[in-house]
Amino acid sequence: MTSANLLRLIIFLNVGCVLAEACFADPPTPAVVPAGEDSVAASIKIDILARQTCTGLGACQGAALHDGFVYLYGDLYEKDRQPGPGVIRQYSIVKDEQGVPGLRDTGLEVRLVKNGEHVIKHPTGLTWNPTYGTYLGDTVTKTKKGTIYHLDWSRMLIDRTLDHAVLHVIDDDLAVQGCRPEFVRQGDRWLLATADYGQVKNAVRMYDPELLTRVKSTFQAGVLVEEIPCGPWVQQLHWIDGCGLLLLVQNQIEGRLWRVTPAEPWTPRAVRDFREIPPFDDISDASELEGMAMIDREYAVLVSSSPINNVSIARLTIHCGPGRLPPNE
Repeated sequence: MTSANLLRLIIFLNVGCVLAEACFADPPTPAVVPAGEDSVAASIKIDILARQTCTGLGACQGAALHDGFVYLYGDLYEKDRQPGPGVIRQYSIVKDEQGVPGLRDTGLEVRLVKNGEHVIKHPTGLTWNPTYGTYLGDTVTKTKKGTIYHLDWSRMLIDRTLDHAVLHVIDDDLAVQGCRPEFVRQGDRWLLATADYGQVKNAVRMYDPELLTRVKSTFQAGVLVEEIPCGPWVQQLHWIDGCGLLLLVQNQIEGRLWRVTPAEPWTPRAVRDFREIPPFDDISDASELEGMAMIDREYAVLVSSSPINNVSIARLTIHCGPGRLPPNE
C-alpha cells in the first residue's frame, strides 16, 4: 500500500469513529446547557408548566427538598388574624401522564412551637447538611430581626413540634432585614449563606457553620467569612451544588413580581457584586414569589404567598460551566 493510500485509510477510520461516537453517545441532560468558557456568568430559563394549591401553610414562605420529599413552610394566622405559629408540611413528588411532577401532601405537619409557645412565627430558609445538621431562619417583619435556629430534624419529625428539637439559637446581628440560611460549598468547605430582604445594604453573607454551633451572635469574631453585595427583595437562597450555582429568589419590587438571579460565587468568572448579574425576570406572575427549590435535574417548585395556586411546577434550564451538572438534590 502506498503512503497516500495509507493516509486516506487513516482519515476514513478517524471520521468513522467520530460519527459512531456521535450516533451512540448518551443524550445530554435536556435541562442543563454548558455555557461557553468566556461567559461572564451562568444564566437560567424558567418555564411554568403547572400550578396547584397547597393548603395549611398560611402564607407560604419557602420550599426545600430533603430525602426525596419536598417541604413547604409558612406562617399561619389565628382566627382573630393575629400571627400564629410557623409550620412545615411534607409532600411527596408524583408525576402525571406527561411526566410533569406535582406535590401530594403526606399529612406530616410540624408546628414551630415549643411547649405551646410560638417560637418561629415567620420561617425563612430551611437547609440541611450531613455534618452540621438542620438550620431554619426566622424573620420578624416589624423589627427586621433575623434569628437562626439549629434544630434536631429527626426529633422534629417525631414530635411534630420544637419541644425537644432546638439545639442552639443564633442572633443574626449582621442581617439588615431578616435571614434566609442555605448551605453552600466553597471547594471542600461548607458555609452557611444568608441574605437580606430589604432595599438598603443588601448582601449575601457566608458564615462559618462550625462557629455557629457555639456562638450567640453572627457579629462575633470569625463567624462572617465573606460578604457579597446583592439586589433587594431576596426571599430565599437555593444552592445547586453540581453547578456551584447560588440562586437568589427575589421580587422585582417589594412584595411583587418574580425574579431569580443566578450567581456563581467562586468560579473563575465570578463577579464580586451580584448586582452585576443579569436576573431572570421573564415569569408572568405579579404575585409575591417566596421561595424555590429544584426537585430533580429538570424540574423546580416555586411558591408564592397567594392563598390559591401558591405552588408552581417549572422546567428549569441552567446554562452553567462545562462538565458541571446539578445533582438530583
